[in-house]
Amino acid sequence: MVGGSERRRSEGMLPSASPRQAAVLTQLIAGPGRADAVRDALLRLTQATQEEGGNLSYDVHQLKNNPAAFYVLGNWADEQALDAHLASTHVRQCLTETVAGEIVAPYTQWRVQLLSEPDVRPDRPRPVGNSPAQVTLVPFFTIKAGEEAAVGNCHLEMVAITRAELGCLGYDLYQSVEDPSVMFLYENWTDQAALDKHMNTSSFYRIVRGEIDKRLVAPWTAHMMTMISEPRREPITA
Repeated sequence: MVGGSERRRSEGMLPSASPRQAAVLTQLIAGPGRADAVRDALLRLTQATQEEGGNLSYDVHQLKNNPAAFYVLGNWADEQALDAHLASTHVRQCLTETVAGEIVAPYTQWRVQLLSEPDVRPDRPRPVGNSPAQVTLVPFFTIKAGEEAAVGNCHLEMVAITRAELGCLGYDLYQSVEDPSVMFLYENWTDQAALDKHMNTSSFYRIVRGEIDKRLVAPWTAHMMTMISEPRREPITA
């Protein structure tokens, strides 16, 4: 029998730049009038999680056009550290007890892997929590069968180019472990003007519009968010 990781790789899983690292993306939708309660619970969870051994980052975001929607992206040094986090008391208390009665449906989690090299430039400006100007953008790409490698390589070409742009605070590529046809970018920008300029560069039109768009099942969709937690000061690297 083919092992799970080997099977996923044969179905389009790309080699990770940091193969030991593990990551998870979580979505929660608060019920009417319950956004503040969910926000407070997630921020308490962030504080406990960032103190865990093996945690590399844990960032909470709120959609700009729907404050009831929250996305949490966490990175760990390895699968064991992530598994320990998911089984921890503070996660159980937050997600299955405190938040359970505040959300409209069960929370959703996706295990993902980081495909891009961690950005460890010492002079890289870092995002901050609750910035009125800062923008977090997460575009999702659902890729045609057999085109995962081509799309992944195109995105990785964009990573190096984009990280050098003025106003870029972070630009990383992830792929779903459960469904390798799904990738997403995790982008942080100083402000909307910097993001708008990025999306009008010649490289964006050449690579994203010219090479990636034609390899997708449907047009990509993006979530515009505000980072509401204070990120770790250390770069994301194991």
